[in-house]
Amino acid sequence: MNFIKKFIGIFLLLSLLVVNSCSKGTNPATATSTSSAVPYVAVNISININNLLYTSLKTVGGTLTLTGGYRGILLYRRDANTIVAYDRTCTYNISDANGVVQAQNNGTAICLDCSSTYSLYNGTVNSGYSTMGLQVYTTTFNSSTGAVTVTH
Repeated sequence: MNFIKKFIGIFLLLSLLVVNSCSKGTNPATATSTSSAVPYVAVNISININNLLYTSLKTVGGTLTLTGGYRGILLYRRDANTIVAYDRTCTYNISDANGVVQAQNNGTAICLDCSSTYSLYNGTVNSGYSTMGLQVYTTTFNSSTGAVTVTH
């Protein structure tokens, strides 16, 4: 009888461990956090929104896509004094090279592969399969000069 109780106990414990290891994670990415499962890539980019190539960032809600990061960088003009930067890698299946987000006209970005959507205000998941927000990069923005720096 003791053997059966031990067997059931061990079985339940192992089952619990398996279930927990397969569960989806929470969303740690916010505008002040760089927590993400996206592989680390050093980033050091400087642009000026007064340059004709970058004028889409002159207006609030404007977006711009740059090369760099893991699968590209998406910049978003949050307000008059803030530009935020995200890696374009969809966090649902990071190993899927087709999992790249694209900015929409409504302050969101959508994965072109799995259709997960993210808020460009803070990088969190709005809908879809993904449970982790976009990788956030550190940005500085001088609204007087138009200088933007993205680092990681």
